[in-house]
Amino acid sequence: MTLEELEERVRHLEDIEAIEKLQTKLIYANDDGDWQGLADLFVEDGVGEFGPFGHIEGKDELGKFFKGIPASLPFRFHTLANPIIKIEGEKATGRWAFRASVIQAPANRACWIAGEYISDYVKVKGEWKFKKVTNKFHYITPYDEGWVKTKMC
Repeated sequence: MTLEELEERVRHLEDIEAIEKLQTKLIYANDDGDWQGLADLFVEDGVGEFGPFGHIEGKDELGKFFKGIPASLPFRFHTLANPIIKIEGEKATGRWAFRASVIQAPANRACWIAGEYISDYVKVKGEWKFKKVTNKFHYITPYDEGWVKTKMC
């Protein structure tokens, strides 16, 4: 293996780690209510496809959307698992499983949400950002009923 090949492999691993951190920042910013921090993870023309919660285009519109989350979901706690990341130069894609425990307002009802984040990333000035985030929901269901009895999406 040449020094150039080794440097490329290290760069690739560093990109994977940076993307993993970016995806994790998305989760923590959401759960912590850091709406501006959440929007700042996107490029200016970023897109969010959030299933029954909406389709949003542009970083400013995403920021407005995120600020509205507490009205419908005043408590959120996400976990991520099973990342698959594919990098091609300055672009990348990722697929992640997620589950979230939430409180749904105004009913003040505990719910489970599970699905996938399917993300497109771009490297801008050496930093990875979201180009597009798609939530593919597998279920949104009341905690006390479970996803077998009531699948709401």
